Amino acid sequence: MRFHGESSRERYDAIVVGSGIGGLTAAALLARSGRAVLVVERHDRVGGYAHSFRRGPYLFDSAVHMVGGCRAVPYEGGAVVHQLLSGLGIENRCRFEALDPVYRAVYPDLVLQAAPDLEEFVRALGREFPSEEKGLRELVQECLNIRQETHRAALLGGPYEVMRAPGRFPTLLRYRRATLEDVLDAHLESPRAKAALASLWPYLGLPPSQASFLYFATMLLSYVADRAYSCRGGFQRFAEVLAAVVQERGGEILLRNVVRRITTEAGRARGIVLENGQRIQAPVVVAAGDARQALTELVGEQALPARLCASLRRLRPSTSAFVTYLATDLPFDSASTCHETFFYDGWDHEAAWQSSLRLEPSWFSMTVPTLADPTLAPAGQHLVVLTTLVPYFAPKGWRAEKQRVAEQLLALAETRVAGLRESVRFSESATPRTMERYTRASEGAIYGWELSPGQVGPGRLAQRTPIEGLFLAGHWTQPGGGIYGVVYSGIEAARLALGHVSEEALFASL
Repeated sequence: MRFHGESSRERYDAIVVGSGIGGLTAAALLARSGRAVLVVERHDRVGGYAHSFRRGPYLFDSAVHMVGGCRAVPYEGGAVVHQLLSGLGIENRCRFEALDPVYRAVYPDLVLQAAPDLEEFVRALGREFPSEEKGLRELVQECLNIRQETHRAALLGGPYEVMRAPGRFPTLLRYRRATLEDVLDAHLESPRAKAALASLWPYLGLPPSQASFLYFATMLLSYVADRAYSCRGGFQRFAEVLAAVVQERGGEILLRNVVRRITTEAGRARGIVLENGQRIQAPVVVAAGDARQALTELVGEQALPARLCASLRRLRPSTSAFVTYLATDLPFDSASTCHETFFYDGWDHEAAWQSSLRLEPSWFSMTVPTLADPTLAPAGQHLVVLTTLVPYFAPKGWRAEKQRVAEQLLALAETRVAGLRESVRFSESATPRTMERYTRASEGAIYGWELSPGQVGPGRLAQRTPIEGLFLAGHWTQPGGGIYGVVYSGIEAARLALGHVSEEALFASL
């Protein structure tokens, strides 16, 4: 993509501010519907947290490791990514590699593998914890109920339109305030069985005692029911094929440009002003970055209702992450290593979480993307990505703490992968400050707002704002974080902007 100091036109049908997957989803759907679309991005490439970066011969994904639902599935409400790509007519432009197993969780005396099949996933847990099989099946059925009810609620014109017809959504109402720990305790007795089922908690950015069960249920099924995939050539490719739809339909992608202001008049959106002073008009603006910044800084609190301003002050950003990107010549293979592995030094996830808050992490995840896509590194080498959750604020500042935490993370990985340190050919680390610098996410948040029970679904900001013509997309809005969540947010933003009564109506119109 070429860089331009200004857009080629002064007026568009829609402007999307931010080119993460949520923003690009909305932009592609709007463009495919015949709207002239402008996307403005401050970075030098599209993708947001899904962007890739190159270091010499190595191509790393910055944050996204895998995504679910890239192919059609038999379960109601699934395969959101497949629905998007097939609806846009570009399902063959991305090559998604199915992951088997979905992930591996390593505990002191047990290794669990998550099969990419819901029935086998439950059976495997049942074999390890035979006395808990009934509770496991009941719990997984509740997860299915949640997704089905969420999908049916969306057909009513919104993701959680449950209060108007409570009899149709008993599971959503029952668990709307439940944490993952609450539901595990209600269905299972064994602490180990509870910990095993909750192994994916880092993908929520909160331990089971604080994470939303509703969101956990949706996330878990997006992988073990819909299957998990990596993107051939890196997840940057996913972002680029969405951006290509915009350009092929006559739209424009404006990179390395900063939006100074979203303009409004008489309670409705009128367009944007770029940092260089260029004014661009549009009756529809989709803000797809940090929602707090978009509303308070780009729009201005004076144009917003007091209730919305209060919500923006109340909502809490999610945690951040520390990531070390490595290249190694260790001979990894799929028989002994998994694409995604979580290493825990015990069965107490709360203790693991507390170790992260102290910047003394006792656990980490290890991603080896070259097992699914060898083209990311030279022959005979592998990429390894070590990740652990950390808070935004470091007691001594990240400039002082970065090297220490990187060394601790590598030392922790060395205890699990013999010879790793000596085999490293490249190493670079990212702190919460890095996350903030490249995405402008408040406090380096990796999931938008925190994924606690009160901050998912209707507890999050809706795509429609009180300002007519201004919509939100991305992980700061409903339903929540992760690729699955932001794709849904972009679909919903486009649906509302185009005036369709449901997702089905939107895709039928393409």
